[in-house]
Amino acid sequence: MAGARRRPRQGEVKAVAVDVDGTLTDNSRLVGLEAVAALRSVADSGVPVMLASGNVLPIAYAISTYLGLKGPVIAENGGIVCHEQKIWRLGDPRAAKAAYRHLQTKMDAPRLFTDKWRVTEIGLRPIVKLEDVKRIVRGFDVDVQTSGYAIHIMTKGMNKFVGVRKSCEILGISVNGVAAIGDSDNDMTMIRECGFGVAVGNAFEGTKRVASHVTKGANSAGVVEGLEWLRLI
Repeated sequence: MAGARRRPRQGEVKAVAVDVDGTLTDNSRLVGLEAVAALRSVADSGVPVMLASGNVLPIAYAISTYLGLKGPVIAENGGIVCHEQKIWRLGDPRAAKAAYRHLQTKMDAPRLFTDKWRVTEIGLRPIVKLEDVKRIVRGFDVDVQTSGYAIHIMTKGMNKFVGVRKSCEILGISVNGVAAIGDSDNDMTMIRECGFGVAVGNAFEGTKRVASHVTKGANSAGVVEGLEWLRLI
């Protein structure tokens, strides 16, 4: 079910899922410290904070650990969930690999440096055009999305909300109590389907349209504003 279009009541949000690139970070990929402090305050209050990233698990896990967050880590756009050092692999890379092999016959599409650690999807450097990739792999059982920092080829139906749903199962809570915060194409489904969805001010227009709330502030300032709107700080 799609999320609510209203502001949550005090105590109604039971967990937060937050994107990293373009949400916690600025365009230079520097993390906003005010958002870190706010998220740590939320986590310390007993509300789990889950990072939901398109990045690989080693990086997402490290970020979550060093920011002091305790919730599950969702990596590879929902393809992997990790909590308390236990890993659930939800994505299957076979369709993405087949699509990428075909893509290579049509264009030069170099993979991300971090793809040496990627196990459930394919990540491309954003030097190719999203629409060209979508056109060439049409017919394969894949979805193609962008974070603004990479282009992701993944099994059809895979997205961050799949990871959020698994995380809720692990935590024993309902997705209706989760607030998702993000900015881009690959955040859209979790923002729409979680109980409450916040799009930061720099978000893609499509992401803003499905959100419960759009912040005036961009990036990390938007995260802080969103947490205030969610009545968490």
